Amino acid sequence: MDCATGAAWTFQPPADPTIRAMVIAELYRHHTDGQPIWKLRAIGQGWADGLDGLARAHGVDIE
Repeated sequence: MDCATGAAWTFQPPADPTIRAMVIAELYRHHTDGQPIWKLRAIGQGWADGLDGLARAHGVDIE
């Protein structure tokens, strides 16, 4: 994927078959010099216990 500056990014997920859920990237809006811009941050974090683990990592109570 190319961005507005001409830079490109790639992501190679880990070859770990135990990972059942993963956050690959986070897209967020940031202000620079009073102007809103979009930013993309690579995360690449996975959870072997799937969406339950991902939700717990973000403060969601799973029963």
